Amino acid sequence: MKKKLLSALLCVAMVASFVIGCGGSEEAAEETPAAESVQTEEAGEKEGGGYRLLLSNAYYTAPYCAPYNEAVLAKAEELGCTVDILDGNGNQQTQLEHANLAIAEGYDGFLYFPADVDGALPVIEALNESGIAWCGLNAYPGDQIDEVGMEYYVGPDAASHGQTIANTLTELFPEGCSYVTIAGTAGAMQTIEIDKAIDALDKEKYVSIDYQNADFAAETAMSKMSDMLTAYGLSSEGGKIDCIVVEDGGMTTGVISALESAGYQPGDVSVIACGSNQVLYDAMADGWLSATSTQDPTTEGALAVQTIYDILEGTATKGWTKLPTPVAYPETADEFNWF
Repeated sequence: MKKKLLSALLCVAMVASFVIGCGGSEEAAEETPAAESVQTEEAGEKEGGGYRLLLSNAYYTAPYCAPYNEAVLAKAEELGCTVDILDGNGNQQTQLEHANLAIAEGYDGFLYFPADVDGALPVIEALNESGIAWCGLNAYPGDQIDEVGMEYYVGPDAASHGQTIANTLTELFPEGCSYVTIAGTAGAMQTIEIDKAIDALDKEKYVSIDYQNADFAAETAMSKMSDMLTAYGLSSEGGKIDCIVVEDGGMTTGVISALESAGYQPGDVSVIACGSNQVLYDAMADGWLSATSTQDPTTEGALAVQTIYDILEGTATKGWTKLPTPVAYPETADEFNWF
């Protein structure tokens, strides 16, 4: 494999949030001040009569969130608003403190990018009880927003990533195939939803011969993939594996490293991934990756700010504004944004 992919394996320790697509750690933060702004316009001032907004981003340092946060700031400036972006550090208690800060300091609107679904309810309850305008973002199942009192939600659908992967599998192998899966963390929302969509395929035509959780870690994915290659081999070499499904961009680097270490070449097996990481673009350019289900952080960040602005203006439509997750192939890769 080329040096850039090997370097990515050594440097990337990816975990996903959907979706999926963002990435971040679900471990608790250590003594991080809740009100410390990590990227901000000057708080407390309105420019051009705009609104004062606060975004609590659970995964501020994740690769997905760098262009996401930039898009938030750019869209806010375009709309004449100011926005503070606080780092939630993957900790719902920290995010609850962020919500209470927004309420106490008189922010006009609050954008909530949650650390996890299970711990989100106290934050949602605090926001609803306060009456502040707010919108949920990115990492909450859109089909559950009514159940918890989330009136507005902007984000992708983990299930749609799974559906994109499933559709791509059928497009690449219309007659059926045998495939293995390198999945995320067992029990994580995005893992469950992606698996559910893929599992809906005709099991007589699309045969899952192995499934391993790699916890969104490249090194774990490399180890699990190496074991699968030893156990089954690739169909192109007389083995069983026609296709490899990888549920995250970071894990894909581990899978490709395992293939290279086993002596395989680009094109020896079809690989379908999930994400819009630059390493996936590079993998397609190098011939290792067949397709990926994409998610655009720039579109999502801008849409988040537009939605909270529309809420404050009284023109927003309640419910789920779904971010699309189209498939990118090597021949169409330049039509997409990569981060």
